[in-house]
Amino acid sequence: MAASKSNGQFTPTKPAPEGLAPALARNIEALIERRKREATAASLEERAAAAISGFAGSMVFVYLHIVFFGIWIALNLGILSFVRPWDPSLVILAMFASVEAIFLSTFVLINQNRMSAEDNSRADLD
Repeated sequence: MAASKSNGQFTPTKPAPEGLAPALARNIEALIERRKREATAASLEERAAAAISGFAGSMVFVYLHIVFFGIWIALNLGILSFVRPWDPSLVILAMFASVEAIFLSTFVLINQNRMSAEDNSRADLD
């Protein structure tokens, strides 16, 4: 009997792909379809928050911060003498980092709320 699929879903009378139990294959297909629906239904704000959280959790983000903060500190401590320090006490840098932390933590919380809602939806399948 050949494995067949109708409209992306396996039915009890149509076997699952080789190696997967039919119930498991149906659950995988249901999860994939639900994720596609949720991704297309996500608002612009949700997509933006997810993108920002994803970028903030990357090593590229870390490297950019190392370069940015390193240059700022070097210029303001007088290590590079060709630029006059504009923030010798680094107060402006500290304020910038604090405001950035507020926004990043907000984006992370938004992303966690979205993930919690996805977990609740996934629990429905169980």
